[in-house]
Amino acid sequence: MMKFDRAGYLQTISHMRLDSGNTLRDLRDSLGLSQAKLAEASGIPQYILSGFELGKNELADAHQQALLAVLRNSEGLRAIVARKKRYREHTYVEVKHDSKRVARHAPSNGNEAYLSALKMLETKPKRYSHRAISLFSGCGGFTLGFASAGFEIRGFLEKEKDLQVIYQKNFPEAVKIGGDIAAVPTSDIEDIKRSTGEVEVIIGGPPCQGFSLAGKRDVNDPRNALFRHYLRFVDVYRPKVAILENVRLLTSMRSPDGNYVKNQIRSEFGDHGYSARMFEINAKNFGVPQHRERVFFIAVREDINKAPSFPTASHGEEVGLFSEKLPCLTFADACSDLAYIESGEGSGDPLHVSVSHPKHVIDWLWDVKEGFSAHDNADPAKRPPSGYNTTYKRQIWREPASTVQTTFGMISGCRNVHPIATRSLTIREAARIQSFPDSFRFEGSAGTIRTGIGNAVPPLLARVVAQHLIAEFL
Repeated sequence: MMKFDRAGYLQTISHMRLDSGNTLRDLRDSLGLSQAKLAEASGIPQYILSGFELGKNELADAHQQALLAVLRNSEGLRAIVARKKRYREHTYVEVKHDSKRVARHAPSNGNEAYLSALKMLETKPKRYSHRAISLFSGCGGFTLGFASAGFEIRGFLEKEKDLQVIYQKNFPEAVKIGGDIAAVPTSDIEDIKRSTGEVEVIIGGPPCQGFSLAGKRDVNDPRNALFRHYLRFVDVYRPKVAILENVRLLTSMRSPDGNYVKNQIRSEFGDHGYSARMFEINAKNFGVPQHRERVFFIAVREDINKAPSFPTASHGEEVGLFSEKLPCLTFADACSDLAYIESGEGSGDPLHVSVSHPKHVIDWLWDVKEGFSAHDNADPAKRPPSGYNTTYKRQIWREPASTVQTTFGMISGCRNVHPIATRSLTIREAARIQSFPDSFRFEGSAGTIRTGIGNAVPPLLARVVAQHLIAEFL
């Protein structure tokens, strides 16, 4: 926390202009001032401050002046920082099932077909026709899709030990070829290759925190250069195709020299003998019941003499008599056969269990309609005291689910409220939305499992990509 020297502080801030979100965030951090307290003191909604600090929006002049008025009042700041966080006693009560809500939860027309599609992921070919290795493997979503399409995954690399356990439970034949990719000496990769044999494809999705707006997007974050370690494996294995998957917001990330990271990735693939192209896609357009925007870099070895390409979308929002696309799948298509449960309840499925939520949170959300947030409530007493309008927000039953994140168990998180029941999503629902079949073995703590699911490449999407590679390049 900043030690208040009134004269010195006022001299420092008197001519300051908040020209970037980083400036505001750094100033708050130096003061020990939370974003929520600053929002309350300035009268500016927290979602505006959050968006500004994340680089998603600018601050209006009126908001600039309101913030500076608060920040220049050193005595007032001292009182705000020193004030203890308001405590609200948490009480828990049984949430009774509403018959109308239970009736709405009936299986959708597309539910059976979706479950059949997930069954395809469980079928292993009698004989694998192609080979690959997986880097940044996570719990194995990318691998599951490729394996079901006919790829033998000869080796995997994953830094998090708890996720390694899940991966090995599901793919015991894959050889562990490393943990932290940056710690694998280049000289060892030749030995790894001898143990796995030649492969035609390398797949991987480096951690997204260094690229995503969900983090601080630090251009010096060492995770931003993980693709260079990926390229060391490409150099040794020389696969026909290499694939990188990441968050869509990588498209706006710049490297320390000011160049776009996306251009640097393509250029460096070129330096290593591969023609690369980036594709911006949404998983909902490929049979996954989820709005999930991602980028894929497809790099094809130059001697293959084929331009990188991505599969054609099979699903769309607008379909009609002359459209070849299928309608996008929905939250209901993924989850409507699961038992209806409310806050704190379980079912026969150990992964379909709800977190218990405090009574006051249930009260905020009980009458909130699909697609709306408790922050939209007309009665101020039923609005959360902080946060912004993507939090405490219900999803929509007959639309593609919102992006599954690692925090899907938090009802206060971004669009984590079930469309009908008044609770956050269960592990089973999130796994279904991510297109993991129920037979996939998730083990470990709930936090580990949520992290694995939220960061995974949807297996159904991975399968489509794998089939395309087989048809076009292998």
